[in-house]
Amino acid sequence: MKTRLLPLSLALTAMLVLPAGAFSDVPAGAWYTDAAQICVDRGLLKGTGADTFSPDNAVTLAEVMTVAVRLHYQTHGGVGDPPAAPDNWGTGSITTPTGAVLLAFNTCDRDRGLTYRYDQETPRRLHLYLTVTAEERAALTPAGGPADAVLTLNGVSVLTGGLAPAEDSPTRMEFVADPGSDYAAFNRELSAFLPAPATGLWYRDALWYAREHGLFEGQPMEAAFEEPAARQDLADWLCSALPDSALTPINQVDVLPDSADPDVLTLYRAGILTGVDGTGAFAPQRTLSRAELAAVLARVADPSLRVTIPVGKTT
Repeated sequence: MKTRLLPLSLALTAMLVLPAGAFSDVPAGAWYTDAAQICVDRGLLKGTGADTFSPDNAVTLAEVMTVAVRLHYQTHGGVGDPPAAPDNWGTGSITTPTGAVLLAFNTCDRDRGLTYRYDQETPRRLHLYLTVTAEERAALTPAGGPADAVLTLNGVSVLTGGLAPAEDSPTRMEFVADPGSDYAAFNRELSAFLPAPATGLWYRDALWYAREHGLFEGQPMEAAFEEPAARQDLADWLCSALPDSALTPINQVDVLPDSADPDVLTLYRAGILTGVDGTGAFAPQRTLSRAELAAVLARVADPSLRVTIPVGKTT
């Protein structure tokens, strides 16, 4: 059960963004102008340029995720923009026990060719491999066997073990975890480390927030965030972000022509989503424009705009 919090209309706060009327491509009196204004006022949508809103652009999965993050943050007591991802997200290192860095790497560092495996036999031990230069390999080759080392991911020390040249490659170093290691911290941080995008990517902060707050469940490890989102994606992300207090039913909708998805039905019942034709069909795989997204978000932000569906109808 989701925690009941402040009503969305009270929790959302305005941000310093251009009013919808200042966008050169949002004409006065268009069907989406008022909705765009509400979204801009509430900080849910921003412009795509200095004075453009791009109402006809297809919404990407990254945009849907970012909107969901803003909704979740603001409806859970946050003010302004959600927090930024920490600088060490997606970074890793192998250090000496005293903290001296032996090897540094990050999730986007393809030159390091990070791979890992576990022993099949007992004791189960992690083996992590990194590509190094000839100079690094020479400098890191310990005398008398593997050197004591600590593996760090996302700024968290996750395992202790030994570092030595890999026996099967002249260009690889191998970190082997100590026998009997507890892999809970490693598994937790690795699941966050692997999908971390490059620093500077515009949706990096939203992706970090979504993973930290459990909004990312069900999304594949390498989702196509820059591809157009489907209406089903929007439904999934909205229901993952919104508390029950924002989803109060006002309609009785038990079945749709093309969807039995619980999230979709919840949003129909709340008057946030409506059908795309006279049958009430949801069209889960259809993409949506930024203007259409603004209309949906305006209904989320202002319950007075929600659509009442007559009993027996789903349009």
